[in-house]
Amino acid sequence: MNRRSFMRLAGVCPVLALLFGSDTIGAWRTPIDKDDMEDAHIVLSGEFGYEQKTIRDLQAEATIDARNASFTVANSRNPRPNAIIGCDIGRRPVNPYPVVIRNCPGVRFVGGRIDGEVPLKADWGHAYCNSAGLLVRDGTTRATIEGVRARRCWDGIRFADRANGFCLKGSWLSEIRDDAVENDYLVSGVIEDCLFDGCFSGISLDPGSRDRDGSEEIVTIDRSLIRMHPYLAKGEITHQAPVKASDVSPKLRITGSVFALSSTNMRGFRRLERTWQRMIESRGNALLWLPDDPIPAALPLPPAGFDLLTGTDARKYWEKARRRWITAHPEVPRFSDDEP
Repeated sequence: MNRRSFMRLAGVCPVLALLFGSDTIGAWRTPIDKDDMEDAHIVLSGEFGYEQKTIRDLQAEATIDARNASFTVANSRNPRPNAIIGCDIGRRPVNPYPVVIRNCPGVRFVGGRIDGEVPLKADWGHAYCNSAGLLVRDGTTRATIEGVRARRCWDGIRFADRANGFCLKGSWLSEIRDDAVENDYLVSGVIEDCLFDGCFSGISLDPGSRDRDGSEEIVTIDRSLIRMHPYLAKGEITHQAPVKASDVSPKLRITGSVFALSSTNMRGFRRLERTWQRMIESRGNALLWLPDDPIPAALPLPPAGFDLLTGTDARKYWEKARRRWITAHPEVPRFSDDEP
C-alpha cells in the first residue's frame, strides 16, 4: 500500500492513522556500506540487527567471512498483516534485504546467521512485502555462498540479474515463507549439499518477465534435502512444489537429492510436471510423500532416478537424512535453540 492509498484508507478509518501514524509509510532506506574495493578478504562480525550490509565492487575472487556475524531480516511493519492492514503499515522496524552483494565477481561468502521476523501465520498475499535474507545481484557472477544458516525469511537466498554461475553449498535454511532459493532471472548455478527444512516453495525458476528465457542454462541440484511445509495462502493451508519450473526454466540436473511433500492439499502440480520435463539428468534421488493419506491421483510422479516412499517410511527416511546432514555440518552457524 502506498502513501496515497494509506491516507485514503485512514480517511475512512481514522483509528489507523492514530494507531500507526503516517510517518511509518514509505520505502525502507538504509545507508550503503562500501568496503574497500582493494580488499580480497573481508571479515564481518557481531550483531548487525536491522542494519543492511551492502558489499559491492570488490576485486574478483574476494572472500567475505561472516561466520561470526548475525543479521535480522524483517519485511512487515506489523506482526499479522491482513487485507486491511498490510505488511507496509505499522511501527515495527523492517530490514527486507539485510545482506546485499553487488558486482563482486567470483566472491566467496562464508557463514552468517540470518534470523527472520517474517510473519509465518499471515496469508501469503498479505505478508508479501518482497524480501530476501541474502541478495546476490548486478554482475556478481560465479559467486559461492557457503555455510549460511537462515530461518523465517520471505525468500532465503535470491540470485538476481547477472548472478550466473552461482554455487550455493552447505547451507541450512528453515521456516521459509516463500522460496528457499529464488532464481527467477533463470541464471545457471549449482545447489549442493544443502538442507531446506520447511519451505513454502523450494527453488523458484519461474520468471517474472516474459522477456526472460533460461531454457539453455543449467541448474544442478546435488545432495540436497528439500522439505515442503504448508502455510496459509489464499485462504488454504498448502505449499508449492519443491521446484517452481516453467517452460523457459533452465535445464535441471538432480542427483542424490530428497524432495519431501507435506500437504495433501499441495499446489503446483503443473510446476512439478515441468520440473520432470526440464530434467536432463536424474539419479539417486528420493521423492517422499509424508502424509498418511494416499497420494493424489493428479500428482505428477517423477521419471526414472527417484525412489518413492510414503507415510511412515517416508517420515523415517526424512528424519534420518535430516539428522545425518545436521551432524555432518558442525561448521554451519547455529541459533541458540537449534539442534547441536
